[in-house]
Amino acid sequence: MERVHAIMADERYIKRMEEIKQAEQKRKYCRHGYDHLLSVARIAYILSLEEKLDIKKDVIYGTALLHDIARFSELEKKTNHRSAGPVLAEPILKDAGYSDEEVKEMCEAIELHGTFPEDTGTLAAILYRADKLSRNCFECEVTDTCNWPDERKNMKVTE
Repeated sequence: MERVHAIMADERYIKRMEEIKQAEQKRKYCRHGYDHLLSVARIAYILSLEEKLDIKKDVIYGTALLHDIARFSELEKKTNHRSAGPVLAEPILKDAGYSDEEVKEMCEAIELHGTFPEDTGTLAAILYRADKLSRNCFECEVTDTCNWPDERKNMKVTE
């Protein structure tokens, strides 16, 4: 998990996480801090083990830690956080020691994490599922006013 620790120690990552924290200070809906990112990582890793996928643990964790990196960024204002995410994540991943092939797969998963991919045995697919499963909509006090469609809300403990 050395490469994951390198991501978490990266000055760009630390700065973005602080900016996200500040932007969400008064947010009443789901937040995008370490609790969410680590929940996504852990759930994605469990899914990969259960489904016997050949995806390295530090690839799953690295992708999960960076999947919302573009939230509230200047780049997001020009596109959206899923499209902007790979732009911000790629240099961090490369500096953390991930190979070009791994970076490509991880950035693709970050870009696709809002859309369920057709191939369920991919990093993108488990990231998508873990992102949704990490949200406890069934206990949320503001779920009735949330802009997520009901079919995307996690209203029960699943999987």
